[in-house]
Parts: sequence; C-alpha cells; structure tokens
Amino acid sequence: MTDATQLQARYEKFSRLLTSTASDSELLAIQELLNALGERIVLAPGSLLETEPWSRPGGLIEYSMAVTQQMRTIAKAMGLSIAPYSIIRVGLLHSLGLIGDSTKDYFLHQDSDWHRKQGRLYRYNEELPKMPVTHRTLFLLQEFGVHLTIDEWVAIATAGGPSREENRFYVGSEPQLSVLLSQSRQWIHAFNNN
Repeated sequence: MTDATQLQARYEKFSRLLTSTASDSELLAIQELLNALGERIVLAPGSLLETEPWSRPGGLIEYSMAVTQQMRTIAKAMGLSIAPYSIIRVGLLHSLGLIGDSTKDYFLHQDSDWHRKQGRLYRYNEELPKMPVTHRTLFLLQEFGVHLTIDEWVAIATAGGPSREENRFYVGSEPQLSVLLSQSRQWIHAFNNN
C-alpha cells in the first residue's frame, strides 16, 4: 500500500467509525465537519516533535484512533457505564484542534534547518489566535454544530490533564469520561515513547 493509500484507508476507517455511531440528529453535523475538514484531518500530524510517532502526515488520525481503542479497552476492563458513542466521539475528536481552525493549519512545515536538526519537524502557525488545542477543538465542533453532552465537553476541555492550570478547577469532580480520556492518553504516550 502506498502512503497516500494508507492515509486514505485510515481516514475512511476514522470517518466510518465516527458516523456509524452518530445519532440521526448528529449525523449531518459530523458529515459537514468531515466534508469541510477531511483532507486536512487526513494530512495533519499529531505532534511537531520527531521523537513522537505521530509527527507525520496522518499522525492525528493514527493517534486519535489509538486513544479511542485504549478508551474502549479500559472502559470494558473497568466495567464503566459510559455510552460507546461518547467514547468514540471524544476519543476521535478530542485533538481535532491540531488541524488549526476552519481555514488555517496549526502546524506548518519547519523551515529552519536548526529546528529540524533539533527534532522539530513543524512549527506553530502564528497567524492563528492563541488558544489551547482543547479550546480550539471545542470551537471547531461548535462551529460545525456538533453538540456535546456536558461529560463529553468536560472530557475534551480537560484532555490536557489535571496539571494544566485551566483544568485544575475540575480536579476531583471530573466525569468518568474525562478520567478515561486522560488515562488513555497517558497510556498511549507511555507505550509509544518507550
């Protein structure tokens, strides 16, 4: 399989999983989001650092799929009563802000040889308004009319973990979905960086 074919196959699996679990009322919003941002989602890296396995085109989907699978595995093992659709939606979309906004990319190819030698394959797009990836994700979802439950919203908003200043408010009262996402991300990072 060529790289382009692999990217397309991953995206098709990603979009099929996301749309197959959507309710009728959410399907149109999800499809509009995928139609508008699909190509950028396919090509988006999941990290700017060469040391992370998602720092290449298609990395965002690969990372999001791995997190979703880890969430499903942990939820099943722990006997959590979280709606499967919420797990899939949060797992697949929690880092959508890594694409940027509806028109501008978040990551741009690094044009500095010095930075590339330091392992930074991409640079941040300074034309984008400054905001955490989680907030950009929530903004994009609302822009396309993707409605979230309160637990889904808090899970995405706090995806960076309890050590981030903006997330400290929720410590001790996070919904199970939020803890599940956070723990799954930690497992994926730990497993893939060793």
